[in-house]
Amino acid sequence: MMRTTVLIFCILVIPVQTAVLKQETVIESLLRKVAELENNQQECSRYQSKMLLELNYVKDKLEQSERRISDLEAIVYDMRSAEYTENLSVTMEKYPVYKSTNETDTKFNTEETNITHKPGIKAMTSYKPGILRRDVRGLAIKQIAFYAIIASGNGLGPIHEREIVLFDTVLLNEGNGFNKQTGIFTCPLSGIYFFTGSVLTQHEHQVGVHLIVNGETKGNAYADGANSWDQGSISSIARCEAGQNVWISVYLGSFIHGDYYTSFSGFLLWGDGSS
Repeated sequence: MMRTTVLIFCILVIPVQTAVLKQETVIESLLRKVAELENNQQECSRYQSKMLLELNYVKDKLEQSERRISDLEAIVYDMRSAEYTENLSVTMEKYPVYKSTNETDTKFNTEETNITHKPGIKAMTSYKPGILRRDVRGLAIKQIAFYAIIASGNGLGPIHEREIVLFDTVLLNEGNGFNKQTGIFTCPLSGIYFFTGSVLTQHEHQVGVHLIVNGETKGNAYADGANSWDQGSISSIARCEAGQNVWISVYLGSFIHGDYYTSFSGFLLWGDGSS
């Protein structure tokens, strides 16, 4: 009788224990799946954040490229204007303005004055309509523009507050106003200038710079590399007298990256003829 009771007990209990174990196994499996899904969701969120930072970086680079293209187009326009002015001056010297009493004078009208001239000179005014409206005296002689960069991959660092940023490569220096050794541009001619610059800092670094014109801050740029590499840019239009200095200085020091990402450039929009 005793053996029969034990046998019946085993027959009833063992399946129940097996069912409990299977239930616990299923719950543990579900918990693992939930943990895996949560980890995958976190990875997706991190990847999305990283991609967003990369897209913003690319967007900033495209905007900077568009601004630089616009600056170069303005330089080309001024150079063509200067070439036209120089050619016109040579032609006027070859065919001086006069008032004839024996021939029928041909007259042409600019927006500033009416003058008489020999036939043939009028054709030159069609080069750029309205070009004589702008005062370009001396522009053919004094073209002023500079473009300097940090080409070295080592960049600059550590840099400190009030330190002038030095650029190791000068790609353009028309008018010889930029000094590579000091990082300072000295205006050769009085007039209205356009200046622009960019600064890139590496991951886990910050940097802030001023654009200084004749001792006055005309703008700031800041780059925060807390989450990724970051680039800041700055631009300004300012009146400068001949001999005044322009430079980029540090107000928040850390590390500045090179590889052509950090630059300083400017050019004369128009001069007043004094130097």
